[in-house]
Amino acid sequence: MSAADHRHCKVCGKVCAVGEETCSKACRAKREQLAQTRRMYMYLMYGVIALLLILLVIRL
Repeated sequence: MSAADHRHCKVCGKVCAVGEETCSKACRAKREQLAQTRRMYMYLMYGVIALLLILLVIRL
């Protein structure tokens, strides 16, 4: 297998087929779970910033 014939899994680093980002269903599920967690933290961060801005406006 040459370098052009494969890629590496974005989760575990094992070799996977060209066009695939993960090597297995387990890695795909883990990657989706990590993405969902990141989205939750991002929404939480935006909520905290919005709350702080609202509190700042009320105090003025």
